[in-house]
Amino acid sequence: MLPTSACVSLIGMPGAGKTTVGRYLSELLGLGFRDTDDDLERDQGLKLEEIMQAVGPTEFRAIEERVITAIPFANEVIATGGSVIYSHKIMAQLRQYGPIVYLDAPLSFIEERIGANPPRGIAKDQACSLAELYRERTPLYQHWADLRIDCSDPSESPALLAQRIVSESGTLLSADTLRRDHHSLT
Repeated sequence: MLPTSACVSLIGMPGAGKTTVGRYLSELLGLGFRDTDDDLERDQGLKLEEIMQAVGPTEFRAIEERVITAIPFANEVIATGGSVIYSHKIMAQLRQYGPIVYLDAPLSFIEERIGANPPRGIAKDQACSLAELYRERTPLYQHWADLRIDCSDPSESPALLAQRIVSESGTLLSADTLRRDHHSLT
């Protein structure tokens, strides 16, 4: 069992499986589950795609930062929106609460998932393609991640990915490591 106020944050592209894998991971770790996209929708009273259409990507990110940094996270797996990595303030806060896990899914997988479930509120300029967004964000996900999980095997279920996060994390998700508060805000 993790210590009081311990959290695990999942980052990655839209469609990478953060919400689905996060629910399984929360069960495995005995933590609650939070999807920050739900927090944004509640705050704005709109679906993500409606927020994006109304305010555009720059204002969307400002709203996202305001909403997420106001949340007192505790004892939960946090599935983040794909654009959180643009905010140093959000990422520093998430890192303070515990490890950050990057679900690294290939572009072809993301394109297939997003194509199967439109519309989706993706914080990007209209002129920016999904491939361009993927290339732009990948180094940011890699920068913030404490653990990278390769999600390229389409036969691997979300439950197995959650189990793999636990097994590949080593001491990263242990109570002793989290209790030491190994991350500092810089």
